[in-house]
Amino acid sequence: MSTARINLFWLVLFTLTLPIAVVVSTRLAGRSFERVKLGQQSVRVKGYAEKKIVSDRASWSAGVVQRDADRTTAYQALERDTQTVLAYLKQHGFADEAVTLGPVSIEQVYARDAKGNRTNTIERYEVSRSLSITSTDVNRITETARESGVLVGEGIELNASSPSYLYTQLDDMKLTMLSEATANARDRAKLLVESAGNTLGSLVEASQGVFQITPEFSSEVSGYGENDTSSLNKVIKAVVTTEYLIAH
Repeated sequence: MSTARINLFWLVLFTLTLPIAVVVSTRLAGRSFERVKLGQQSVRVKGYAEKKIVSDRASWSAGVVQRDADRTTAYQALERDTQTVLAYLKQHGFADEAVTLGPVSIEQVYARDAKGNRTNTIERYEVSRSLSITSTDVNRITETARESGVLVGEGIELNASSPSYLYTQLDDMKLTMLSEATANARDRAKLLVESAGNTLGSLVEASQGVFQITPEFSSEVSGYGENDTSSLNKVIKAVVTTEYLIAH
């Protein structure tokens, strides 16, 4: 093969492979750029803050029921029982104007035949009404609810609920608790990063989680936020999620 033919062969080969070399080098450069971006590492941690609180508002409700074949007699008995309950509440420091009385409800109960089918004959009337009290004196509410069994002993059909306890100062505490949760997150992130021989960088992202109000010593949490109303003593929990850069 002559020298001219050899040079022509390499010229053709170089021309054909040049586009491939350009593509390969471009892809390598792109991968190198991605490594640089991925090399900027970060750490994501959650921070917590807790505070014990005592409920500052409580409410208690109950229903009174009477039954009789005569509607008027049932209503009169209900009024008598209502006055007995109001007197009981007054003994515990709740005047009549502090009690919310619901409307009287009347339900007709029909007799059933031998097969259990309802007939058109009214067997009796059930009349009822609700009573409720609300106060910032949570201990008085607790005591009133606890001792209400004496009314049952007097022959009153009382359908009582457990007291509900609320904490009304949450908004005043939110900023403080968020600050404490954020500081806790930074401490956690710093400990993790420095234990690996690195330095904690700047904050790049932070998001607030839901506030949890749980009974004392409870570990229950919810993605939508717990709001316990059954306990006098509670714990407020704040959560913050943060992301920090890692400085090498």
